[in-house]
Amino acid sequence: MSTLDLTLRPPPPLDYRQALIVLGVTALIMALAALRFWAVGAWLVIPFLAIDLALLVWAFRASARGSKAYERLRLGGDELMIERVAANGRREDYRLPRAWTRVELDRSRPPLPRLWLRHKQHRLLIGRHLNLREREEVYGIIRRALG
Repeated sequence: MSTLDLTLRPPPPLDYRQALIVLGVTALIMALAALRFWAVGAWLVIPFLAIDLALLVWAFRASARGSKAYERLRLGGDELMIERVAANGRREDYRLPRAWTRVELDRSRPPLPRLWLRHKQHRLLIGRHLNLREREEVYGIIRRALG
């Protein structure tokens, strides 16, 4: 009887220092572009450069928040336990009987197949943030563990 303890996490974002470097270099390039546009009389472009920089800051923050989400799959005894924690901290727990649970890799939806845990007529989507190689790897791990 095999056991499984697998935690699936989204890819980590840049750390704080790296994000500041990227934002600083981008802001410098945009400031130089803004000076050039202002010098040629196209000052109306400058607000759009500022909006672009603000959206980049928002994207870095959203990526950092999203990286707090995870899914944990534990298999022990007769039960597969799935703990899903969203980026906002909301938690969902599922318990599926080992004997009646199957893992499926649905390849009918290119470009990324979906990874499902199936129990009777119910399906639970897992690993939404994984890439193709990772989904196939997780599929194999769970399939072997479920036996």
